[in-house]
Amino acid sequence: MPKIGIILRDYLSQTGNNLYGIRTDLISYLRKYNVEVIGIPVILDSMDDDEEFRRVEEALKECRGVILPGGANLYDIDLKITKYLYEQDIPTLGICLGMQIMSVFKNGDIEYLKNKNHQSNDDYVHNIKIKENSLLAKILGEKQIKVNSRHLEHITTTDLNIVAIAEDLTIEAVEDPTKRFFVGVQWHPESLSNDIYSKKLFDYFLNQIS
Repeated sequence: MPKIGIILRDYLSQTGNNLYGIRTDLISYLRKYNVEVIGIPVILDSMDDDEEFRRVEEALKECRGVILPGGANLYDIDLKITKYLYEQDIPTLGICLGMQIMSVFKNGDIEYLKNKNHQSNDDYVHNIKIKENSLLAKILGEKQIKVNSRHLEHITTTDLNIVAIAEDLTIEAVEDPTKRFFVGVQWHPESLSNDIYSKKLFDYFLNQIS
């Protein structure tokens, strides 16, 4: 059974509590597949990122693919982890903050959103347009889909291929075609349990490690 690594994140609960772990909707979604999920704990504010990374690297070596999930904060060690995944060509799916980390790793900039168009708990919030001939377009089989959206920051530039944008031009997906699978999406496909496009995305990602 292939192993999927998920980097544990710190985040703020809906009741205002500081938590550390993996969102239950992501775990529930992955239960549909014949994979073993490994939660990879990281000391996010470690005084010695190099030492902490060496510990995390041992866990990453066991994984056939890795998910960089959503969360609240980006840390230096996140970039070390992403650099390792990129250089080792380990299939990587970035979700929300995970996409932002991937983008920053490839010379991207991140800013706070100036509007509240992307902060909602609704299942579907806005449309995104998908770049033709991109891997994402191949996976989803569409030029436009509707997605959920709950983030406070956004990517403004990156050296990764920008392959989807929202109606207000917010970057919604990035990828690197030179890698087996290095794709990040700004929305939360794991929260859309009955969405066909979420299934297509996870199907394709997990097929890369089977």
